[in-house]
Amino acid sequence: MNSLKGLGVCAVLAGIAYALTRVADTDQLLLGATVVIITMCLITYAASIRRRRRDHRVAGE
Repeated sequence: MNSLKGLGVCAVLAGIAYALTRVADTDQLLLGATVVIITMCLITYAASIRRRRRDHRVAGE
């Protein structure tokens, strides 16, 4: 069991809290974070579809 598993989450939350206190325009920061998250989700979804199609093709279905 990884005893440091929660440390990464705490570091991310601390980074977000620090960024929100330092950035004057929080709307821009949140917009940028949202765009990055949505982009990563779309890339992951597209890769999943490509992988599923390739697996079906290799399996002969």
